[in-house]
Amino acid sequence: MELFSDNHFAGSEDSYSYIDVGWLDEFPIFKESVLRIAARTQAPIELVVSVVLAVIALVCQHLIDVRRPWGSIGPVSLIIFLIALSGERKTTVEEVTASVLRAFEGRRKSLDFQKIKEWSVLWELWERKKKKIQKNLLDEDVGSIAYQQLESALLAHANSEPVRPFVFRMIHQDVTTAALSKSLDQDCPSAALFTSEGDIALRGSINQIGMMNAYWDGSGVEVGRASTGHYSLKDVRLSIGIGVQPGVFNEYLERKGELGKASGFFARSLVFYPKSTQGTRFISGEVQLSLDRYTKRMEELLEENVRKFDARDSSKLVVGFSPEAGEELKRIHNSIESEMQVGGRYERARDHGSKQTENISRVAALLHFFETGGTQISLPELSAVEKIVMGCSVVYKRLFSFSPQVVTDGDALVSWLRARCDRSVFRRTRRNEILQRGPSGLRRATRLNRAVDYLVEKGLVREVVSGRVAEIELI
Repeated sequence: MELFSDNHFAGSEDSYSYIDVGWLDEFPIFKESVLRIAARTQAPIELVVSVVLAVIALVCQHLIDVRRPWGSIGPVSLIIFLIALSGERKTTVEEVTASVLRAFEGRRKSLDFQKIKEWSVLWELWERKKKKIQKNLLDEDVGSIAYQQLESALLAHANSEPVRPFVFRMIHQDVTTAALSKSLDQDCPSAALFTSEGDIALRGSINQIGMMNAYWDGSGVEVGRASTGHYSLKDVRLSIGIGVQPGVFNEYLERKGELGKASGFFARSLVFYPKSTQGTRFISGEVQLSLDRYTKRMEELLEENVRKFDARDSSKLVVGFSPEAGEELKRIHNSIESEMQVGGRYERARDHGSKQTENISRVAALLHFFETGGTQISLPELSAVEKIVMGCSVVYKRLFSFSPQVVTDGDALVSWLRARCDRSVFRRTRRNEILQRGPSGLRRATRLNRAVDYLVEKGLVREVVSGRVAEIELI
């Protein structure tokens, strides 16, 4: 899957993301910050848009949900991939754009760490008392009154365990899936994976594709760990903003690309692939970077995040569409739906097409709320966002409009299993029998394993293991 090694693709004008700055006129604070950061860093406009949009998603996702005109309400979290060569100044743009977040988080961190220190002392004292009661229990007869009194004291003590204070931490970079889910449960329920060095995330937490999909959907995640026990993440929000070089992205696609597409992970993503500005970044003088309006609005939103965080308030303001914008969003949805038919623009990217309206509504709600704090998206705002998101769609279709091998293999395996089992009460087939007599391409364990994993995730089969015998069962 060497998507970026094709010189024709890499050099084709219609392969790149394109954003006309005029499209941003409906969002003056957003536009001003994008243009000023681009002028200061000389990075591509599309690169800056992707990073600023990811930051806006983080600061707004805990505050709002979006209601579409047909009634469905959902989160506004985003998954953004920025694919850009080394030297495009991804890191510089990310540092400038997220500096207000990191400064705010840093100020809050000192307060939270002081609370953690105090809690640590109280917990240590609590633990010592617990051990003392347990030690005294060992010295008493099980049936004695003294034993019963100590037992009651131990139960009462267990109920007085000091509660660990929450830590306000929204930005994660180098983090495992387990650590991320624990932080979302114990600390801040709204967070983002931000990194301009994408290999860190792609080789870490992003490997858990199913969990990332669940976070984006807002459907909740049940987590079970031997070390931390079981807990439920029902109302958390997670955005992802990853800047990655083409070669690193290729390597990730080799490992997870087929499953990522088949599971709908990439379909949920906004993919930016800006044309390089290297070779045109001439210095003509110092460029002052003033982001006063952007910084002021960010700080307002962060203060509201902290207020809700401290109150453990998970309620969301619902942002909807004006009547005119609502009708236009229906038209957009129906137009995309019609293009999923044979011969349509989304015939080979139906998974992506099905998420387009969702992403348009999310970005529209984010930019509207960021600019105004209001709850009704206008028609001009929707039209502007449609152009931005559809620009990402061009890149996606160039990258992923193919039938991945795992999908082809999965279809072949299901067809073979159905032909073999549909008329039989017994719907299981031994894995070894598939390797020996199944579809020719699946007589290798590696391809069979991928196909089975894909079908299990799609809910079409299940694996049943009895002793040393592994069987595949049609559902």
